[in-house]
Amino acid sequence: MSDPTRPLAGLRVAYAAFDPFPNRKGSGTRIAQLVRGLTRAGAHVTLLTLPPTSSDAAPDGVELRPLRIVEDNFLARALAFAERVRREVIALRPDLVHFRGPFEGSALTTPFSTRAVPAVFEVNGLPSVELRYHYPALREAPTLEYKLRQLELAVLGRAAAVVTQSHATARFLRLRAGPGPEPLVIPNGADPRLTGSPPPSSVLRLLYAGTLAPWQGLDDLLAAVGRVSRTRDVRLDVVGFGQKRWRRTLVRRARRLKIGDCVSFEHAVARDELAERIEQSDVCVAPLPRDRRNRLQGSSPIKVFEYMASGRAVLATDLPCLREIITDGETGLLARASSPRLLAGRLEELAASGALRQALGHRARVAIEHGATWDHRRAELVRGYRRLLEG
Repeated sequence: MSDPTRPLAGLRVAYAAFDPFPNRKGSGTRIAQLVRGLTRAGAHVTLLTLPPTSSDAAPDGVELRPLRIVEDNFLARALAFAERVRREVIALRPDLVHFRGPFEGSALTTPFSTRAVPAVFEVNGLPSVELRYHYPALREAPTLEYKLRQLELAVLGRAAAVVTQSHATARFLRLRAGPGPEPLVIPNGADPRLTGSPPPSSVLRLLYAGTLAPWQGLDDLLAAVGRVSRTRDVRLDVVGFGQKRWRRTLVRRARRLKIGDCVSFEHAVARDELAERIEQSDVCVAPLPRDRRNRLQGSSPIKVFEYMASGRAVLATDLPCLREIITDGETGLLARASSPRLLAGRLEELAASGALRQALGHRARVAIEHGATWDHRRAELVRGYRRLLEG
């Protein structure tokens, strides 16, 4: 008789991700949490990734196989990784393959054995959209972008199931790929912590945690802080990782706005330390701009869930993917994207009322507890696997 607590018992899964693992980025958190759900449901998971960039431990019950790739060029590295994954999976002979990108997906959905192996494509961001932000010169290479789109469409068409992070991303995939398996939307999540109110202070303490990339809207946030700082004492801590040129640009921007003394830039910290930093803040921000990546492809920022899980007032921008997470005026405040003036206006609202900040934070935490913990997300993935296998 099967064990209802281990519905995937005996299932052998090869899970490939063209990401370092473990890492302290959102991708590392999501991979760890979803894989943990599979192993707790009884599956044996072999995780094929790039070598780790963090000393954090891999989830229990996972066989981690980091694949070292020496190529410097991104595309050459992606193709070399895909070939390594293909060879590993031929030897593993899993019952199911799960992958996060089209390069390894293309290698794994090409027949590699006499058995039909279901393939799960987890789409968090597509190279045809993402790479132009990492490598601006690619904006002048439409032929390459077209080839990437064709690769993505081919893998989407061959996948037995598609998992994605937001309904905005699911809509984007339906527009691009047309008929096919309906994407299973599994947003990111967070685990609530027992937190109290931040210590009293006359300074409004703001926190941004995450990548320093241009598509995160930090330039708009700095401009908004510059406006608020004219009439209030305000402190912004930016905690995250990113290319050196991104950090230099932001530091120069803060100096030009004459807010260098009230803005700090710190490198990424361990998860427990980040949780403590969130708890010490009055307002946590996610100022995504209104660009093609955020408006059309969508995202599911883990930082927003973690802010809410700690019971903090959250200020984010009014984009479809963020409206899925935050109800304006109930579990946070939303401001028009790419408008420092309106972002500053909402910051003023929060600065003026500690009661508003407390009420928003309380309702945000309750919303996470009731439907957006990692336990919820892991259960959604296991149910998706069961439907796929039963079908």
